[in-house]
Amino acid sequence: MIPAGLTAYALLVAFGLPRPLVGASWTSRAPRLAISMWLAAAASVVATLILAPLLLIVPNHALGDLLVLLVQWCGWADHQLPVPTWTAPQAAGVAGILGVMARLGHAIAAVTLTQRRIRHRTHRDIRLAGRFHPTLDVVVLDHPQPSAFCLPGRDATVVLTAGALRTLPAAELRAVIAHERTHLRGRHHLILTGAAILDRAFGPVSLFEDMHGELRRLVELAADDGATRHCPRHTVAHAVLRLAAPPASALGMGSTAVHQRVLRLLTAQAPLGGPAVAARALLIAALLLTPLTVITMPALSDLGYHCA
Repeated sequence: MIPAGLTAYALLVAFGLPRPLVGASWTSRAPRLAISMWLAAAASVVATLILAPLLLIVPNHALGDLLVLLVQWCGWADHQLPVPTWTAPQAAGVAGILGVMARLGHAIAAVTLTQRRIRHRTHRDIRLAGRFHPTLDVVVLDHPQPSAFCLPGRDATVVLTAGALRTLPAAELRAVIAHERTHLRGRHHLILTGAAILDRAFGPVSLFEDMHGELRRLVELAADDGATRHCPRHTVAHAVLRLAAPPASALGMGSTAVHQRVLRLLTAQAPLGGPAVAARALLIAALLLTPLTVITMPALSDLGYHCA
């Protein structure tokens, strides 16, 4: 019964949440909160995809007791996991877990290896072709097209083209550098890598299919907000427009959701109020806690027994 309930919950989140979340106007007013909600939903569905078949192998009360014991750290001497008898449901559970883990493992290997190769090649090319600008603490590439991007990793750095140095006024140049450094501080590349992995592993599922593109947009909005802490909003908007002017680069600050970002910066929408933030934070907490709560509820009544 509980595996069926968890499966229904996973389907509801995976196919019911993306549409209202993609169309929600509040995500542009609180991009970091929206990023957290997408990640919480993805984590909740993946956890459920593992827990639901696991409950076909191990009885719910046994798994719940184990989790309670981990929290209480007592009662281990009297606790034993049942020995599986390998019925048809248990075989289905094993197959389900192995299938999920295989898809995740293949996607992790494919995405991370590809990104590592690209990052290594880009770092090498930047070292060979770029020159360090000590005043701005950036690397400059001798290219006429205005562009800016960041390279994450151990040698994380901001890269500007010579065209950007010539085109951008000093204030807009500061805005661009602040934008890219917000990406690096926020580890936005890790967020996008995780989204790419889940999209490759479970792409036909609406949640993971929509999440990658939405997170690309949201991290740009979050980086714009980071830039506005150092520069006026209209300065950041002008910088985005200059870098997006044709021929725009496929990389960098002016390559994603330009129209929306400029309007957002120039209209200066009010941030979400406290009650709205609290309501969404509660939803995020519910997404993260629901799978574990469902399987531990039967064991919570035995709290006194475990540590008596």
